[in-house]
Amino acid sequence: EELAAINEELDGGTITEAEEYEADVEKLNSPQYVKDKLKREIKRLKSLAGNNAEANVERTYIETCLELPWNVSTEDNKDIDNAAKVLDSDHYGMKDIKERILESLAVRNITGSGKAPVICLAGPPGTGKTSIARSVAKALGKEYVRICLGGVRDEAEIRGHRKTYIGAMPGRIIEGLKSAGVNNPLMLLDEIDKISSDYKGDTSAALLEVLDSEQNVNFVDHYIEMPVDLSNVLFIATANDLSNISRPLLDRMEIIEVGSYTANEKFHIAKEHLIKKQIKENGLLVSDVKFTDKVIRTIINSYTREAGVRGLERQIAKIVRKAVRELYKAGVFTSDGTRDKTVKKTVNISDKNICLLYTSPSPRD
Repeated sequence: EELAAINEELDGGTITEAEEYEADVEKLNSPQYVKDKLKREIKRLKSLAGNNAEANVERTYIETCLELPWNVSTEDNKDIDNAAKVLDSDHYGMKDIKERILESLAVRNITGSGKAPVICLAGPPGTGKTSIARSVAKALGKEYVRICLGGVRDEAEIRGHRKTYIGAMPGRIIEGLKSAGVNNPLMLLDEIDKISSDYKGDTSAALLEVLDSEQNVNFVDHYIEMPVDLSNVLFIATANDLSNISRPLLDRMEIIEVGSYTANEKFHIAKEHLIKKQIKENGLLVSDVKFTDKVIRTIINSYTREAGVRGLERQIAKIVRKAVRELYKAGVFTSDGTRDKTVKKTVNISDKNICLLYTSPSPRD
């Protein structure tokens, strides 16, 4: 009672803050061992002075644990036909890849378990590996979390730091769960072949526990210090070069090869997806710019030489930007960027003027 009176006189607010945490713990949807642990931490916080550095560590830890979605999940869309439609509308071709993904989703629906091999999409840059994962998340109605592993060398990036260290924080997996707000998101481990190791530990070895369905039921982050169930998370990995991935990690994933596109596939991807996307991103209407089929094939055969379509999209964007300039000259847009609806003008990109739109000649010429 004396301590409470002193704190009230000093306007410390520690007791009130602790009571708020206790109320939040009672409302928390989590296993009982989590609540017991947090109650012990709150009791410890009460015994610390309000401006103590250790008290700040306790506050951060308690707030992080309260923000985690321990038993909060979303209902998946289990309609396989809907998933097939979403994948077909977002990506042209890739028949084998789509079929394999739909098989995995069908098995998950029947078993109700996430204990399936982690899918790793392996292929050259620009072939749509990341966008496939995003489409799967959209088809299932899952939260989408992308974790880029390129250049990660420290094991603590995966497992987190001990909370006694200065500036300690959870690993990227726990941070991904926290940002998703649910315990069953789709988590994309992007560029998994670009992780490396140094004196701070082996990052690929830390990922073994995350991706192993037998172990990730009780994944322990060094910062949280309590088991976190990752079995409901749908993991998808992407890689460019499989030779850079350690053998034990590769053993826990099912490799799906994403090959390079043929010229015909690039043509359909450009016509059905890329041109519409770039016209929209550059502030135009589909009726403002018209590409002939011959132009699209000329760009593919003469201006891009790649496995994917990223360079092709850049070339289309280049032409669309020049079309914006032509529409400005024609008076379709005023100086402040607003559209003059009385002026009608369509920029036709034909095979005759395609070379004029480029500042450099074709590499093949």
